[in-house]
Amino acid sequence: MRNLTIALLTALICSSFFSHSAGQIPYNQDVVLFPPTPLTEPLPADTLATPVTPIPEPESSASTPVAEPANDYNNTNDTQSVANNEEEQNIITELEDGSIVEIISFGKIFSALLFIGVVILFLRFVVALLESLSERFNNYRLLIKRFIPILRVSTWAFATYFLIAGIFNPPIETIITVSATIGIAVGFASQDILRNIFGGMMIILDRPFQVGDKIDIGGHYGEVIEIGLRSVRIVTPDDSVISVPNGELMNKAVSNTNSSALDCQVVSDIFLPLDVDVQEMRRLGRRAAITSRYVYLNKPIVINILNETKANKAYMVLRVKAYVLDIRYEFRFKSDVTELIMQELSQMGISGRTN
Repeated sequence: MRNLTIALLTALICSSFFSHSAGQIPYNQDVVLFPPTPLTEPLPADTLATPVTPIPEPESSASTPVAEPANDYNNTNDTQSVANNEEEQNIITELEDGSIVEIISFGKIFSALLFIGVVILFLRFVVALLESLSERFNNYRLLIKRFIPILRVSTWAFATYFLIAGIFNPPIETIITVSATIGIAVGFASQDILRNIFGGMMIILDRPFQVGDKIDIGGHYGEVIEIGLRSVRIVTPDDSVISVPNGELMNKAVSNTNSSALDCQVVSDIFLPLDVDVQEMRRLGRRAAITSRYVYLNKPIVINILNETKANKAYMVLRVKAYVLDIRYEFRFKSDVTELIMQELSQMGISGRTN
């Protein structure tokens, strides 16, 4: 609009200039402005002695310096500055007339709060439904639970867009100004929160672990029950829930036991005296693993015999490594294997101990 105004003003100025130039009559030497009067009587002597002042010839239009374009350029700049000032005054007038009040009105605030409440209720209902389905269909439990973090992030992203574009619908200038102001304020005031949010997004995208995995973080071992934008929650074998900020997870080593699989490997160690029969202990360990109802027989069972020193005393270690059907049966399987082996050793008269 501003460029169109400048073009129109320039066209008007040029047209006026050319019309002014066309109105000037060019000088022609053949035209006699003052025709000579025929002399009928001789002129007096003093009249002949009077010097005749020559009539100055008018200069041609081509040699006349034209100053109008410079003045027109200055007038154009003045017009532009006036237009800018008028535009700024219009914006200020609109703001003073109540455009901000129209953007943030009571009705829009009420609609926004109502919409946020509906989104929260929707998320709680869907998350509860997915968790119920995951417990009912045990084979697809981890697959169903992995949709919960993605559902949360996508739902809140859509809700934020709908709040801005659908309910408040501010001008683009207001969005840019408010976003810049909020970005600067939040950047200085809540760096840790932003780091946790970006860490949560990286965990969801990179997926070093997912909901349902058994992980070890900084000495805390348990099952991941929630991956949020601020923290990750795990439940330990003692049924304690631990929240670890996402920012700390990005700088720590994470050990994943099952790597998004439903089954996982369980290791049980039994400390035995050095004088026991090694082959008999191998058969005992394999029998204890196979007879457990939690074992996953589609994967191999490994029995290792090691020699270790503990509390300045040498022991033979019977290590049983097997997979369970579900990661939730990890400690149940470990308890079964330990109990069966200790019963057999007691019948043999051999004293054994666990770690």
